[in-house]
Amino acid sequence: MARMIPELADEQLRAFRSRAEARFYEACRDQLPAAVVVVHSAGWIYRDARGRLREGEADFTILDPQAGVLAVEVKGGGVAFDASTGRWFSVDRVGQRNEIKDPFKQASGERHALLDQLTGHANWRQWPGRRLTLGHAVMLPDISDSTPIRGPDRPKEIIGVNADVRAVAQWFERVMRFWKRPEDDALGVQGVRLVEDILCRSIEVRPALRSTLDDAEQQRLRLTANQAKVLRTIGGRRRAVISGGAGTGKTVLAVEKARQLAQVPMKVLLLCYNRPLADAISLGLQDEPGIQTLSFHQLCDRRIRQVLQRTGKDLLEEARAAYPGSSDKHLFEVQMPYALALSNEVLDERYDAIVVDEAQDFSDEYWFAVEELLVDQQAGHLFIFIDENQALYPRHGNLPVADEPYYLTSNCRNTAPIHDAGYAFYAGEPIDAPDLPGPAVERIAVDGDDAQADAVVARVHRWIVDEAIGPEDIAVLIAKRPKALAYELLQGKGRAAGIAWAIEMHGRARHVLVDTVARFKGLEAQAVVLWIGDEVVSDEQWETIYVGTTRAKSLLGIVGSRRTLTTLRSKGNASAR
Repeated sequence: MARMIPELADEQLRAFRSRAEARFYEACRDQLPAAVVVVHSAGWIYRDARGRLREGEADFTILDPQAGVLAVEVKGGGVAFDASTGRWFSVDRVGQRNEIKDPFKQASGERHALLDQLTGHANWRQWPGRRLTLGHAVMLPDISDSTPIRGPDRPKEIIGVNADVRAVAQWFERVMRFWKRPEDDALGVQGVRLVEDILCRSIEVRPALRSTLDDAEQQRLRLTANQAKVLRTIGGRRRAVISGGAGTGKTVLAVEKARQLAQVPMKVLLLCYNRPLADAISLGLQDEPGIQTLSFHQLCDRRIRQVLQRTGKDLLEEARAAYPGSSDKHLFEVQMPYALALSNEVLDERYDAIVVDEAQDFSDEYWFAVEELLVDQQAGHLFIFIDENQALYPRHGNLPVADEPYYLTSNCRNTAPIHDAGYAFYAGEPIDAPDLPGPAVERIAVDGDDAQADAVVARVHRWIVDEAIGPEDIAVLIAKRPKALAYELLQGKGRAAGIAWAIEMHGRARHVLVDTVARFKGLEAQAVVLWIGDEVVSDEQWETIYVGTTRAKSLLGIVGSRRTLTTLRSKGNASAR
């Protein structure tokens, strides 16, 4: 008995749509010798030796150590050929005709695709032979006479009929004699194993990773919808704090809460810390006129400019006079919040409700100015979404809501492997791991900036080329080093690999984003490379690792020095215990 790939039980064969293929499968299995391997329904997509994208599909591929390789196209029922038009037809029992593809062109195409698939594969040179006997044939199990369809490109030697199904070993031998050339070498056991390895890896029964990601996305939508019960719980409240770890749906719920409030209708301000996050949310809410989405410092800048235009007063100058200091940190942390508070004395624009995402990054100075933006500071609606583990900035703020937070306890963003990697650096209320399988996290340990940049490019290139991940679905996140330095290193290397990079979210179609972990906080991408470099990770930096890893929805690669990755691994192992 031949070895069949896949091995199908009789009940599976009975369920075949094509009874002709089932009969031929049984004949090959039962009649061909044990040294023969028969692959059923071998479909593949590959790049040939010239780098061209090719595809092939064969009903059956027969591998024989002595005879070689045969691609077989099987057609059930009757067939007819119109010589005047070159058209082929299937013919049923009552004579009804339906046009079909030329089975001989199909078989010939399968043979050529097989040859390209084999000779274009990097492992093919392991076969010691010089020339391979490779043929094609058409099996017509339901007809008894092939004479009417024979022709110059359809010799009788490569046609099988119902009598040949009953003697398939003899038929196979006859077909391979037709194709064998004097200079051909026997495939041998090694060659059979090699062809099997090449073909069966190509036809491995698994969905493409792109398709897997799409399915996972639908599952995420269902999981996120489950979080909406929290919104129902707080529906009757005017103020609430919602706390949850990375990936628990905080931003999604913040946006949905803003929508609900706008439908009342209320004038709503949706506020966050990160400008890229504000831009992303704003783009999604562009058809919601009742919601204004801004980062905190966008809000400051907007109102400072409004006061300047209306009154000529420069609130920033007043803030600098009241709180002297010239550093950027002082500007953002003290002077701009103070100027925002001063603007509230001049401008009468207020909001019925304020929704704040990334609230862990708001200091007391921020909250003082924000609360004054409510029409009614006592009865106004204020909803705060927070993850204290994502506090990347050394500031502390007392939340203006005293009630106990509502906790989100299910991760609905990451796959299970990414959740495990990220939550090793989390401390807080327990978060349930998602029931979303995915590829393992890849940790790439290499020393030196240049070698690490090579590793980042290689990882991104494989995702794009091998896994069909769109460049716009990939982000390279920098843990500590200046973004400009990382971007410069990647530019030249990426150009050689055909990768285009972007350092801004907008207008980056077909570009891979390069950004810092801090700027990307609150956002997510299907695939993330976290570049942590050569920095020795300390207790103060765990938040950066936690935030960076949990930005990845489905694919995560971590690139860093050997020392740094060893430190990370030790931390992860300690957390697991």
